[in-house]
Amino acid sequence: MKHARGAASQRRFRPSRQRGLATLVVVMVLFFIVSLVAAYTNRNLIFEQRTSANQYRSTQALEAAEAGIEWALALLNHQRIDAACQNSTTVTDTSFRQRYLIADPTTGKLTARLTSLNTELLPSCVLNGTQWNCSCPVDGAPTLTAPTGTGVAPAFRVRFQQINGAPGTPPSRPGVIKVDVVGCTRLNAACLSLTGAGVSSEGRSTMSTLVALTGGPASPPNAALLARGAIDLGGAAAAAYNTGPLGSGVTLHAGGAINTAGLTLGSTPGTPGSQSVVSLDPALSGISTVGLFAASDRMFAAVFNMMPDTFKLQPAAVVLDCGGGTCTGAQVRTAISLNPGRPLWLRGNLDVSTTGDFGTAAEPVLMVIEGNLGFSVAGPTIFGLVYARTVDWATSGAGTVRGAAVAEGQVSGSGTPTFARDAAVLTTLRSNTGSMVRVPGSWKDFP
Repeated sequence: MKHARGAASQRRFRPSRQRGLATLVVVMVLFFIVSLVAAYTNRNLIFEQRTSANQYRSTQALEAAEAGIEWALALLNHQRIDAACQNSTTVTDTSFRQRYLIADPTTGKLTARLTSLNTELLPSCVLNGTQWNCSCPVDGAPTLTAPTGTGVAPAFRVRFQQINGAPGTPPSRPGVIKVDVVGCTRLNAACLSLTGAGVSSEGRSTMSTLVALTGGPASPPNAALLARGAIDLGGAAAAAYNTGPLGSGVTLHAGGAINTAGLTLGSTPGTPGSQSVVSLDPALSGISTVGLFAASDRMFAAVFNMMPDTFKLQPAAVVLDCGGGTCTGAQVRTAISLNPGRPLWLRGNLDVSTTGDFGTAAEPVLMVIEGNLGFSVAGPTIFGLVYARTVDWATSGAGTVRGAAVAEGQVSGSGTPTFARDAAVLTTLRSNTGSMVRVPGSWKDFP
């Protein structure tokens, strides 16, 4: 009995067995897994944050480069500008096109203008808060101040190159130039370098496109005066000359009859003036209305290779509405002086009532006049191409058109104008007048 009581007492006071070790191990393993998941998630968040920041900067740089392309295209079709790329009424200031491109007056080929040290001219802009501040240097480097603060301030830089590459080598295609733009998230010289690789701390994007000159006289007339209808000045003492050695020698060319009474005609050496007239040409008189296209519009398209409305809406066209249906010589001269290389469209007539020429042989003008061209004073010369859209161009007074003149209808009146076909003026006009537009398929954002 005593032994039984002792055994029972031992069982009563023996420590109980420990439990929960497996649970602890499971909890520790789960905690470790949760820690790994948290660490991995945090790593992904940091990665995504960096990726988003890089994408944000990359998009900023890409949009800045695209803005640079559009900006350059707009200014290539713009008026005179100052050093800050703003509109200028000072005739000593050049246009953006004149400042950065050189057009060969004979071949029409475009090259990039260089500084006096034979380095590239690089117009540039930086976004300062809500607006772009730009620098269009005539010589030397652009002058821009970096915005202060920590806000976003993208910048871009523009360069022009002939399409066959290295500056100084002859271009291979007339009227075409390459525009290179680099966009950065900051105004940083290393990032904006068009030949470097940029800097790691800034977003950078490069773009390029080809732009070409269009909208000028695609098919200049072969005569001093070209008319779809008849030419009859009623015996007035007008004159027409086409004496250039490389010209056709044709003085008057019309789809209708030509009255040469009283006219002075001068052709190439050895060709009588009476033999320099081409009348009743079916190629002109046969221009008729086809469908929705009027005969007058088709005549226009034969000279400019585009319809009148398209011509008038081209980027570089200057539409001058003087009010009252008649523009004065002073108004037109002002428009010409402020807009070198841009076609001029006059809504109404042009009355040259003051002395002074229109354009020069080196910078001829292209004028489309909806009405009549008349001279109230003698002496002024229009250098370039004059196109009259009126059904009956009623001439008046004495003046000179040196280049060529085209009448969409017939020519009449009692004026005594002089029409002199100048091949050099027309060639220069073709090489520097019109609109610069993108060449389809030439845009790229890779080297």
